[in-house]
Amino acid sequence: MDTPSKAQLIAANKSIEEIRQYIGSDTLAYLSLDGLKEACAEGEKTSYCTSCYTGVYPTEFVPLEALIPAAIQEKKP
Repeated sequence: MDTPSKAQLIAANKSIEEIRQYIGSDTLAYLSLDGLKEACAEGEKTSYCTSCYTGVYPTEFVPLEALIPAAIQEKKP
């Protein structure tokens, strides 16, 4: 997944009921992380990065601005 910011994720800002209404669905539910792994055939030889779902990353988070401050400044109006 490549999402520029948490603010752009509907599930980060709205309840399941609000999302259900927004998309016009009769029902809405999410798979559990374990359910997702099972559906994707997790096994000894298979692994997935789940950081986007759990918020637990293998490295410390570094804001993009800290990595390339000049590029960020150039984009500002």
